[in-house]
Amino acid sequence: MQLVSRSGRRIGLLVGLFCCGLAISGAAAQEYCVSCAEPKAVYRCVIDGARPGGQQPLQLLCAMTMAKEGGHASCGVQGGTVFECDGPVRRVPWAAHTIGPEKAPDPAKAAAQDKAAQDKAAGDNKDEPPRTVAEMIERANAKTAEQLKQANEKVKTQAQAVGQGISDAGKKTWKCLSSLFTSCGE
Repeated sequence: MQLVSRSGRRIGLLVGLFCCGLAISGAAAQEYCVSCAEPKAVYRCVIDGARPGGQQPLQLLCAMTMAKEGGHASCGVQGGTVFECDGPVRRVPWAAHTIGPEKAPDPAKAAAQDKAAQDKAAGDNKDEPPRTVAEMIERANAKTAEQLKQANEKVKTQAQAVGQGISDAGKKTWKCLSSLFTSCGE
């Protein structure tokens, strides 16, 4: 007795092949819903030709690319499914993912770094905004160190004043007690 007909087997085979095709095509592209701020926008980021490995996570590639292309202050990947994402589709090639530190240095960038080093050696103008994140961090650390030094000096001065006050009060108390309360009002 035959439980499954030939046509049923064929349908099962076709469904299986269809599912395998979907799995293979899903490996070729990766999608994320990216939300950006300043200006506010939502994109459906599709990374074409995505493969495992590379320099950075694919989510970060989408967020960075959308921020750069859209001129946004910041972008991040939203939770949920991409089917809930109501933004326009933006395609990013996976090849952009492989560009990394092995890229040759740009001569113009090297010249700018040299100029920044020379400016730093000559003494930075503190009224200008920092040109790099590293410079901003250095300035913040220097300012914090100066503030801690000033706070330390204040605490030391106040502690000395308190110590002197306690010392004077102790002397007056001892003088009062040793005189059997005859010279307490001075």
